[in-house]
Amino acid sequence: MKGPNKYFRIGTVIIAIMLFLHIYHIHLPDFIEGLGYGSGIALELLGIYTMKHGNSKIKSFKMKLVKKV
Repeated sequence: MKGPNKYFRIGTVIIAIMLFLHIYHIHLPDFIEGLGYGSGIALELLGIYTMKHGNSKIKSFKMKLVKKV
């Protein structure tokens, strides 16, 4: 298993920022909080997947999406 990649690191930073804001009572709208936590968790899960299985499938999927646009 490889070390943490950029997806996992960015997800961890987003979660840390959201928790920091919550601890110090800096109130954001519920939608923004949910978006922050959700995107952080999604990026962490994507990072864990790419650590285990590699990044080639995700890169090819993103390239297919870009070619369609």
